[in-house]
Amino acid sequence: MIVLAGCGGGSSSTSAETEAAETEEPATEEGATEEEAGTEEAASEEEGGEEEASGEATVSEGELQKTVDTALETEEIEASSLPPLMREALELATTEPTEEEMETAFECWKQNSCTIGEGPITLGLADGFGDNTWRQFSKMGVILQAMKFPEVGKIILTNAHGELATFQSNLRSLTAQGAKAIVVYNDFGPAAYSALEAAQREGAAISTYVGPNDGAPVTAINTRVQPDICQAGKEMAKATEEAIGGPGPVAYFEGTPGNPEDEGWKKCATEEGIESIFEGETEWTPAGAQKAASALVASGKPVKAILYSYSNPVPSIVNVYLKAGKEIPAIITWTQNNETTCQWIEHPYKLYQTNALNWAARVSVDAVVKKTEGEEVPEAVIYPQPFSPAKRSSCEKGKPAEYPGKSALIPEFLVEKMLAGQ
Repeated sequence: MIVLAGCGGGSSSTSAETEAAETEEPATEEGATEEEAGTEEAASEEEGGEEEASGEATVSEGELQKTVDTALETEEIEASSLPPLMREALELATTEPTEEEMETAFECWKQNSCTIGEGPITLGLADGFGDNTWRQFSKMGVILQAMKFPEVGKIILTNAHGELATFQSNLRSLTAQGAKAIVVYNDFGPAAYSALEAAQREGAAISTYVGPNDGAPVTAINTRVQPDICQAGKEMAKATEEAIGGPGPVAYFEGTPGNPEDEGWKKCATEEGIESIFEGETEWTPAGAQKAASALVASGKPVKAILYSYSNPVPSIVNVYLKAGKEIPAIITWTQNNETTCQWIEHPYKLYQTNALNWAARVSVDAVVKKTEGEEVPEAVIYPQPFSPAKRSSCEKGKPAEYPGKSALIPEFLVEKMLAGQ
């Protein structure tokens, strides 16, 4: 049986030969050579990576490509092929912050607002649903990227907990507090546009990340940082065909009801011929995923795969099947999660994932800061989002269960502090 899921990330990729060995059977582990990476690292040390003022960074081509490989969880995409704003954001992310800067970022992450410098720009985060680990790592990415810009002096962080009215209120609060650069995760689709337009009328620049906002007017969103959501659905359909040898039957699991991300990929996966016979809502939480999986098992419907947009709750799905003594379906999912990958090794099944995707929030930071300073920014930054079979190397047994992998681009010093006690 197969389960498809969405929203994940992972560690740096291996050679094509090693990847094939890793992904075919979890029980067989083969080491990947580090010779190329070591050579590239040595070259990077010689060339250096000096960060400059005003959100500019100077890094070598080798250093940037290494960051791209890590962020996208593949070695098949050249940095030079990426949208310019994405490339610039990843250049800034390449230079790791000092320990003092990371301590500042961690303290900011724990608060609703913080002062990070003397710059005139107040940057806001309007998260529609900031209640899971993936959103918390994205929040840290926003903070770290904002710290790359001396112009940003204050950060205000808000969470609507899935409530549209709260989201609208949070936007009004941000603009009232002087936020002129606002990064948004829009869980509400077009219903949020009027509030975003009102924020722009107050002088704020708006950029959304990951969640699709196709067709949104620029009066609501200046820059959309997202995948081609329909292409993502097609890629999920392709991964499904590879995993189960046909179009279904499958189950679609979604996060919050009616969110535009899930609606988008489901529509296009179905148009590609995927045969869904069950749908479940999970709220993107382990408890919600367990409930949906339990309902699916109880229904007796013979799905071969589950498609889902978030990797973190996948272990709850697998546990339902293990407890029921049923074959685990294939899972096609967005993002990555340490527990998901490590569990897959212990209880093998077909698992396809993307990278962590948290880094997209960094691109939105660049967009709104540049827009606030009067620079031209693109209406959309459409990034590649490949789905790949899981790799054994993505399981790091010394890391907490919720660790999203190296592709989140969060330094290990901060990962340990953020996940302490989990």
